Amino acid sequence: MNLQQLQQQLTENGNVTAANFIPLIETGNDVISNISRVFESCHTSTIDFSDDIGILYTQVKNISTYEQKYHDILLRDLQTILQEIIKPADELVTIFMEADELQEAKKIYQKAMNCNSDAQLELGEFYKFIGHDDWAFVWYEAAANQGKIDAIYWLGNYYYDGTVVEENWEKTFECYKEAALKGHADAMNNYADMYFRGEYVEKDDKRAYELFSIAAERGVAESMYTLGYMYENGVGTEKDLEKSKHWFTQSALAGDVFAANRLGHEAFQNDRGEEAIRWYQMAADKQDVDGEFNLGFCYESGTGTPINMKKAKYWYQRAALQGDEEAKRKLKEL
Repeated sequence: MNLQQLQQQLTENGNVTAANFIPLIETGNDVISNISRVFESCHTSTIDFSDDIGILYTQVKNISTYEQKYHDILLRDLQTILQEIIKPADELVTIFMEADELQEAKKIYQKAMNCNSDAQLELGEFYKFIGHDDWAFVWYEAAANQGKIDAIYWLGNYYYDGTVVEENWEKTFECYKEAALKGHADAMNNYADMYFRGEYVEKDDKRAYELFSIAAERGVAESMYTLGYMYENGVGTEKDLEKSKHWFTQSALAGDVFAANRLGHEAFQNDRGEEAIRWYQMAADKQDVDGEFNLGFCYESGTGTPINMKKAKYWYQRAALQGDEEAKRKLKEL
């Protein structure tokens, strides 16, 4: 629904006064004042907005100045609020925010609308946090246009996912490349991954290995895991099982649950029960369903620990709550 349609809807709903201000706002005529008049005419102070729309309404209502280049974003936000007024959502979104947090959200919006790149990045992160990637994208784009590396990286993710904007691997590649070459570690991992998988660019294992190595040295757990795989299988580099084990271990210690479970399986298969349970515990502590199941099995079978059916049931139950069918079957047996 565009602003002309909203104007018609407002008129049909009997709010002719508010409808009359829409063309003035759209053409940039005394925008801030006319937005206030629209809100007053719609009696927004009496509306119980869904929390997400309520936050946006508070931000727009309290804006005092803005850069003309962000006029379209302001119109989009106004349109979102008016759509909620005309046709409220069936389900209300609940977001718990303290008064000082809401005050900060207003300040960030004001700064973002006045070309502050730090605020634009922060606003994108905030909207993403409350589940509005559609709102976040335009602010990541604005911040990226001002050279914010994190924003460039997130644009790459959005173009890769194709959820908020149309999937575009060329833009994905360019964003990851730009952010990676400017020092963004996760972007370097994703940049490497495109060479590794042959996405947009021709598959190049040697180039992928070089880039994964840089990302791993910068602390990216996923890159460490991939390096472990590459050394294990001689992909893009010479096979080296000692280096493979090193990088799988580093990945697990850096928080990668796949690496932790893998090392747990290796220890389990080689009768190193105490080591296995340490790795599985590491994964389970991060709410990883496989780690939870594997830890349950260790307590049930007495692998690396005395048999403890109470703990086995606890960890199976944790895995079952995440939908693990094998864990559900184990609980029925126990």
